[in-house]
Amino acid sequence: MDFISWLSLAGICALGAMSPGPSLLIVLRCAGAGVRHGFACALAHGFGVAIYAGLTAFGLAVLILHSPLLFNILQWAGAAMLIYLGWKALRAPAPTTEGESSPAQALSVGRAAMQGFGITFFNPKIAVFFTALFSQFVAEQQAFSVKLGMVSLAAGIDAGWYCLVTLIAIAGRNRGWVRSTTGHRMQQLFGALLIGLAAKLVFSI
Repeated sequence: MDFISWLSLAGICALGAMSPGPSLLIVLRCAGAGVRHGFACALAHGFGVAIYAGLTAFGLAVLILHSPLLFNILQWAGAAMLIYLGWKALRAPAPTTEGESSPAQALSVGRAAMQGFGITFFNPKIAVFFTALFSQFVAEQQAFSVKLGMVSLAAGIDAGWYCLVTLIAIAGRNRGWVRSTTGHRMQQLFGALLIGLAAKLVFSI
């Protein structure tokens, strides 16, 4: 591919990563537990994107799109995960008298990474996105290294964006832009939004 094609691909991947949705809510929630948690969630999310990008680049994404059963299983699993995470956020205890919220202590780095990966892997719409747009840059005769570079670009942009989101969220908390009580209310709002997104997904299946 030439430079313009790479630049166009990067722009499409950036727009896809920056689109608001459940992934943004999950990363913000994990970032509320600490910078390591936010980074773990962001990097795991990028890894999930790499899987779908790889499936598209190497011609396997069509199996997901042409298998209604597999597509529906992924949709139901994604909805169940959103409901679980939303319920956990709604049930999160209020901040302690020291101003520290217990959810930050309860969420481990490993669980943050699992949430970041899960919200990507169980979202078949990402497969649709890559098949519809990402595949426009894929050619059968392309070298393996080119396809690998395309996958790395998509994953890197996605992970980089959510790492930036994490840094912005952490900076806002450290500078007092968001008080602990406000953060708790935002956590509950995120929970309600996640459950709302799950309901929308269920009714669209």
